[in-house]
Amino acid sequence: NIMWQRFQTLLLLIVAGLLLSMFMTDMCYTMVESANGSGAIERYSIKFTERSQFLIFTFITFVLTVATISYFKKRLIQIRICIMNALILMGYQIWLIVTFFQLHETFTFTIPCLFPLISVVLLLLAIRYIGRDEAMVIINGNIVKHKKNKRKS
Repeated sequence: NIMWQRFQTLLLLIVAGLLLSMFMTDMCYTMVESANGSGAIERYSIKFTERSQFLIFTFITFVLTVATISYFKKRLIQIRICIMNALILMGYQIWLIVTFFQLHETFTFTIPCLFPLISVVLLLLAIRYIGRDEAMVIINGNIVKHKKNKRKS
């Protein structure tokens, strides 16, 4: 119950939501003339799930984010998973940028292409709050230990 009251859990849930939404959204789109010669314009799009490398990146980072939430009692492991996830997401973002320059210039990238970068920022904030919680636990443990030692004296 206490896990859901922490700010870092909210940040991690937002990251998970952003990554989950990438399974359903378009990566880029273009408007092309209809092939039947009627002059109508059709929208052609590429989803993240249509490219296997992006599907794998999205799946792995989503699973890591959910795993991070479940390790709420082991903060140091949580921090390590967040760091690893942030590094993978940075690689993902770089790959999206490379793909942007490789695709035909008529393609327009969508806002969800920035979700890995936004997720990295949110993960870094979560790491900060997880570290703050760990520091408070250590300080409180030292205070309790100091009080017990004083009583024995």
